[in-house]
Amino acid sequence: MPNFYDEWLGLWDKATKEKQEARRVIHAEEIEWVSTPQDASVGLLAAPETGFRTWGTVTMIAEIPVGWNTGKHAHGEEGIHIVEGEGFSVVNGVRYDWDKGTTIWIPFGATHQHFNTGSEPALYYSAMAVHLEHFVGLHKMEQIEECGYTEYLPETEASPDGLDELGRRISLRWDDAPRREGGEDTKKNEAAHFSGDTNEATKAAHHAFMLGFMGSPRAGQGFHNKEIEISGVLGDAPHTHGGRHAHMEAILYVLQGEGYTIMDDERVEWKKGSCFHVQGPQTMHQHFVTSDVASHLLRTAPGIRSQFFQDLAKERFPYQVFEGAGPNK
Repeated sequence: MPNFYDEWLGLWDKATKEKQEARRVIHAEEIEWVSTPQDASVGLLAAPETGFRTWGTVTMIAEIPVGWNTGKHAHGEEGIHIVEGEGFSVVNGVRYDWDKGTTIWIPFGATHQHFNTGSEPALYYSAMAVHLEHFVGLHKMEQIEECGYTEYLPETEASPDGLDELGRRISLRWDDAPRREGGEDTKKNEAAHFSGDTNEATKAAHHAFMLGFMGSPRAGQGFHNKEIEISGVLGDAPHTHGGRHAHMEAILYVLQGEGYTIMDDERVEWKKGSCFHVQGPQTMHQHFVTSDVASHLLRTAPGIRSQFFQDLAKERFPYQVFEGAGPNK
């Protein structure tokens, strides 16, 4: 008769089967838009509810109509990236102005609300660890106000530099984000393992460039995030490919460009507005750009990857690099 240990022995195979059966990508036209007390229009992207096997993370896309504000609420940590529009967010009573390309950190438990002050609908991407928090008994969402037309703008003090009173970064604009030609420097990744024929150029770069947003606190942008990382934008030139590598979970939202990713021998097509999932812990993958414009892939990862499991499990599940970036053949 099977006992608990027999079950434990089978968990790897069970997880592998679940990942094989899970969804890999969702496209903009497949999003199911709904209205909630918080958002006039919002749809889930990569999330367990849409068929993805994430590490407890959910990602979504929401629209704020012209002249509207979202609801005001509080919950666990959240990362936000402004895809379109201009306006501001009030986080714990302080105003942070934003426009297209701004990344925003919502600290765990902070009250927050977003206002569209532009002439076009605002679109924002959001990542939270709802299911991970629920698993450990920490998820608590409190709705304070509901979304609606903005009758008057709140008279709140504006942060001049994107920092809160504790010196923590809350917002970072696109133009202020550090840019590294060649993408991530994998030579500095202590969890990275390189194949025997990997040259120094490949080790140093596997994308054309990377903009650094809300990565781990070690990244140096001043964010104090722990659960969620919107680590930045990975960019590759038209008709080129990024490096071939394998690592733990990542979720990528396509801001610009069109192409496909080979993930463990499966071809996953993507275009602007698509969101696709690198499952981990060692998912081999490589991105190919087929469009006449460069690709901009917004990368999200759970904090438990870079700040816990990636280092803890690096001997058994190392970050692997096999091939560098280059032109498509």
